[in-house]
Amino acid sequence: MATVPADKPNTWARYRKPVIITTAVIVLQLLFGFDPKFCIINIIWLLV
Repeated sequence: MATVPADKPNTWARYRKPVIITTAVIVLQLLFGFDPKFCIINIIWLLV
C-alpha cells in the first residue's frame, strides 16, 4: 500500500462528504423525479 506524504492532503478524505451527498441527491432525484431547482440548490450548497 502506498503511503501519502505528510504535506500532501488525502484527496479521498477531503472529498468524501461531498461525494456521499452528491450520490444521495442523485438517488433521490431518480426516485422522486428530477427537480432542477432542488438539484441546483444542492450543488450550490456543496460548493459553499
